[in-house]
Parts: sequence; structure tokens; C-alpha cells
Amino acid sequence: MNDVQGSNVLIVDDVVENLRHLSSILRRGGLIPRPVLSGRLAIEAAVVDPPDLVLLDIRMPDMSGIEICRWFKRDERLRNIPIVFISGLQGADDKVEAFQTGGVDYLSRPFEEQELLVRVKTHLSLRRFQAQLTASNMRLEQRVAEQVESISASQMATIFALAQLTEFRHCDTGKHVERVRTFAKILAEKMREMGLYSAQLTAPFINDLYQTAALHDIGKVGIADAILLKPGILTAEEFDEMKKHCVLGADTLLVVLARYPDNQFLRMGVDVARSHHEQWNGGGYPDRLSETATPLSARIVGLVDFYDALTSDRCYRPAVSHTDTCRMIHEGSGTRFEPDIATAFGILASQFQQVRQEMRN
Repeated sequence: MNDVQGSNVLIVDDVVENLRHLSSILRRGGLIPRPVLSGRLAIEAAVVDPPDLVLLDIRMPDMSGIEICRWFKRDERLRNIPIVFISGLQGADDKVEAFQTGGVDYLSRPFEEQELLVRVKTHLSLRRFQAQLTASNMRLEQRVAEQVESISASQMATIFALAQLTEFRHCDTGKHVERVRTFAKILAEKMREMGLYSAQLTAPFINDLYQTAALHDIGKVGIADAILLKPGILTAEEFDEMKKHCVLGADTLLVVLARYPDNQFLRMGVDVARSHHEQWNGGGYPDRLSETATPLSARIVGLVDFYDALTSDRCYRPAVSHTDTCRMIHEGSGTRFEPDIATAFGILASQFQQVRQEMRN
């Protein structure tokens, strides 16, 4: 137990002679005593410079050892400091209460000097070992977190690349995927700022939304080129085929989700892929969901996808102007789009236009 030499021990006792005696024992054992005469002084000393261990008399006039121990256990900085009670009383009730309060040991007077030193040094060694173990665990957790972050970044890059592959098959969409995920994040943050859906729009939710928004059209990889790249207006039959990309995308992600059922990112990805073409009034597809039956993530992505799709050149039409697109979103509030989300978009319209210009095709 030489590793605890030089540890400082706070001694709390209202009897001066007891303080002198205990201090002498600790010095002979290679420890540094810090004697105080009251509970108030003990608390002040511990707050200024937390000790490695406390030797605490259980019976004192101004503040009992039990009260002092409770105070230590309530303080985040002091709660892990080992407290060894000392008393001339032999009652079992005092010992039980001392341990229940958080004491790690109990010495009854008169005690042997070597016994006191062995017990004190044992608890100091245990505390030092626990501190080292905690530090080691924290370092391990940090390394694991860094590895997970690295793996997650690689996975996100792969997913984003797959999503872009879908867009590369589509004519003239350019940076559609990147813009949609950026718009979704901006819009979600504005909604949180406005106090909308505060319980749902947490930082992790918005981060997942930013990532999963890239997957909204991933099902288009299963749509035939003759339909996806058709330069003219789709027939009713062709449009029905195009609509299938929502289910195709969701079903693809569901296969992965079945292997990782607790993955919230994948769960949100399924919602976004399947439901981003649903409408507030139930007129969308594939499930004709209305109002909040459509997941919040899909309602947000649905609006920003609409904005970016219309303001982009497509095989079958030129881009619609920013002004006309904003008007259509305003007119669609309460029918195609959730009113609160449309309102938040209206506040951000100029910012959307700026992002659109900065992230051109």
C-alpha cells in the first residue's frame, strides 16, 4: 500500500486531544492529516480542497458525523470520497446508520494504531484503484466512441453515395440529394426554434433527419429507365409505376432494419422513403395517410423535396421559379402540406433560395 503514501486525510472531531492523537498516527503512517474541530469547518475544507479520505467522529455537538456524511454524499465533487467513522460508542444502531449513510468503515475507540492505518490505507488504495479504473473505462469509451464515429461516418458516406447513384440515373437533378438533406435540417431547426414538436425535434432527431433525407428517393433504383428518363409527361400507368419507388425504397431499408431493429436511423429512413409523398389532407401516396399519421420526418422531407424538385430542371419540364414555387407551397398549406411546416418554410424562403443558388446543379 505504498502507493497511497502522501495521501491527505481530513480528520473531523470536536475534541482537540483526539485530533492530535489521530494526526500523530497518520503522520507516522506516511499520510498527511488535516484536522478540523467541527462539521462546518470540515465542509469548508473539503470544498476548497477535497481530501482523499475522511476520518469522522460520529458524535459532535454542532453537526453530527451522520449529517456531515449525508452532506458529502449530496455533493457531486465529494460523494466518492471514502468516509471512515470513529466513535467510542458500541451501539449497533450507530454502526448501521453510519453504513446506511454511506460510510465505508467504522472504528470503535480504543483502537490499535496499526489497525487504523491498515484500514485507512486499504480504503485509500481501493479509492485510487477505482479512480484508475474509472479513468481507464473513460479512455476505453472514448476510443470506442471514436471508432463508432469513424465507422458511422464511413457508413453515411456509403449510403449517401448510393443515394446519389439513384439521382445520377435521373436527368438533370444534380445535387438534389445534397440540397434536400440540407433543406430538411434547416427547416427542422427553424421549427424547433419556433417551439414546434419540441419533444421530437431533438439534436439526435435532426441529425438523423439530415442523414436519412438522402434516402428519400433510393427506391428509384428499381424504376425502369423508360419511365425514370422519359422526356415527356408520364401516362397514368407509368405514374403508378413511378409511385412504387416509395415502397421499393422502404422495403429495401426494412430488410436491413430487421437485422438492426433498434437502429433509429434506419427506422427513420424507412419512414422517409415510404411516406415523403403523403399529403396533409390524405391525397398522397402510397398509403393515403393524413395529418400526423404521416411521420414528422417524412412531412418535413416531403415539403423540401417538393421545393427542390420544382426549382430544378427536369427531362419533361424546365425549372419553376423560386417565387412561383413558394406561392404553390403557401397555397398548399393545409391541403398538401402541414400548416406549421409551411409557415416555417415561409420564414426561411429567402434562405432556401440562397442555398439553392450556392448548390447549383
